[in-house]
Amino acid sequence: MKVLLIQLPIPKLNFGLKTGNIPLGAACLCQAGAGIPGCEIDILSETLASHAGDEALIRAVIEQTPDILGFTVFSWNLERSLYLAGKIKEKIRTRIIFGGPEITPDNDTARSPVVDIYVYGEGEAVFRELLTQDTLWRKGSGPDLSDASYFSFGLSLGSPYVSGHLSPLPGNPLLIETQRGCPYRCGFCYYNKSRKTRSIADDKIVLDGIAFALERGIDEIYLLDPSLNSRPGLPILLEKIAELNSSGKISLISEIRAESVDERMAGLFRKAGFKGFEVGLQSTNPRALKKMNRPTNLKAFLSGVKALQEAGIAPTVDLIFGLPGDTLEGFMKTLNFVYDHHLYDHLQVFPLLVLPGTAFRKKSRELGLLYNPKPPYTLTSTPDFTSRDMLHALDMAEEKFDTTFCTFPDLEISFKSEKQGDLYIDLGGKPCLAKLILNELRSLREIEILARNITSPFQVFFGPDITDKAYQKSVLSIMSKINPHVPMEIIFIEPQNIPDTRDLLSAMEIQKPHFLDQDLRYLYPEPGNRAVQFTLISKHPALLFEGEMKRRVFLWDRPDLPGESDFKALSHLDGLFINSSLPLDTQKKFQDEILPFHDDILSLNFADIRLQIRWMQHTGSEKYDIPLLRGMSRPVWGVEPAESVN
Repeated sequence: MKVLLIQLPIPKLNFGLKTGNIPLGAACLCQAGAGIPGCEIDILSETLASHAGDEALIRAVIEQTPDILGFTVFSWNLERSLYLAGKIKEKIRTRIIFGGPEITPDNDTARSPVVDIYVYGEGEAVFRELLTQDTLWRKGSGPDLSDASYFSFGLSLGSPYVSGHLSPLPGNPLLIETQRGCPYRCGFCYYNKSRKTRSIADDKIVLDGIAFALERGIDEIYLLDPSLNSRPGLPILLEKIAELNSSGKISLISEIRAESVDERMAGLFRKAGFKGFEVGLQSTNPRALKKMNRPTNLKAFLSGVKALQEAGIAPTVDLIFGLPGDTLEGFMKTLNFVYDHHLYDHLQVFPLLVLPGTAFRKKSRELGLLYNPKPPYTLTSTPDFTSRDMLHALDMAEEKFDTTFCTFPDLEISFKSEKQGDLYIDLGGKPCLAKLILNELRSLREIEILARNITSPFQVFFGPDITDKAYQKSVLSIMSKINPHVPMEIIFIEPQNIPDTRDLLSAMEIQKPHFLDQDLRYLYPEPGNRAVQFTLISKHPALLFEGEMKRRVFLWDRPDLPGESDFKALSHLDGLFINSSLPLDTQKKFQDEILPFHDDILSLNFADIRLQIRWMQHTGSEKYDIPLLRGMSRPVWGVEPAESVN
């Protein structure tokens, strides 16, 4: 019996961003199923799962012909997982399992005839039974487990990194579970998985994971714990970690209730190597705190945060707007509290998500919560927080702290390589098309073949000679029909006229509404497309191009390079695209000269991908997987790319 597990990432509009898509759950299942006679369990390549388009993923799974296909499901990948599962089941006979945080008894959005088994809560014990007891498949869902032994089985197996079932990738933190479940019952949260008890990992399991990280040269560990302070015997564990991590080579991060921290605990955290904690304040409104079942002593909270700061540990404060019982005025008071006490160095502000399995979801009618039925289930209004208030709340937070909490896509539109043509990325040995460069008309049959093997997200470049609107619509229709869940960017190079984006969108068969339409709803005040970005590159200032998901970039192809006066003159645009014939070394020197003040000028992009990657490495390497981007090139094969994916 062959089993394949897959975890899809959070959708992004920029290729190469670090996804954080670490299949820890799948690795735990591999570990649980190890040793079952005649059973082969694999995880689909993390690189492929995180960066490949819909059809490329379908083809990769079909090639392996699994008897059982398991999806780890979160709000951000539910709809795409259902789509892929359905398409795969049309091609091969396979049993489909859905598990993960999104799979709860009250989540009707996840219901589909293509799924054979839904597993609620922890999966290891159920997974092992499903692989050994065929009768369970006839029930249509995993056993309703109440035996506490099921809840301790998974953690007792130890870290899947240590057992060799999960390999750490460069740039990703190591994930270690210290406990499962949570003693708190916050109305917005599903951390407790509806459990009455918690499972606590043995100290040795935690220490073995840290020792593994030290041996492998991994410098960051995230302790997956919703409330590290609630762990029994925490001071003793911290002393053991401090002894093991005496070199300080590993930075630790986790979540904690700041009210529990005093000077002594902060000192223990510092010695152990902790560099940061998420401390969820959420609100200072007493009525909202009561309704979410989260009593907070604000004086103790401030004392705990101060103790962490004095120990050199950065607290990240979380706030939620739209909470039941809160008002716009109450949220403003929360913002003032954070501002007045200088808690905004690391701040996260979110709208309330009415997640399946949470108390707020169960009481949504009683509380008068209106929310989007599609993931991520963003609240739209409450009796005390109107839909207009929801938009205004984020605006107030951004204005108060002079920052952006809902960010626009980065500008990355390079398209030239040493070998001219389409640009590919090597995803685990499979070359996938990342940038389709259309400088001349190519047959729609070729476009259809290419569409089977693209990345996610994906870019289409229409050169100045591609003026046929019907042809443009056909290309976009084909690409999106074959990959309906793949976010796309459409780039127009020196077009003769302003593109009609509404007309182009009408031809695209991208999923509507897309997850990004919900997740990025605060980019613009009105609902609309958020999964397709349009970018116009031109040196003609008369071509104005602005509005929803549109950006206007100036084409710099002059014999010199821009200076300070040019940056000022073009500052009203969204970016400057340098397509220069000057030697690479000259352009590299230019990059070095402007690097110190790059934050103060409009976004720069370079046509040559080598220069662009170098620029990204200097200005945003913490966000991007640079080694992955370095693999971007036109494949050197004996056949044309279109033929290679037949």
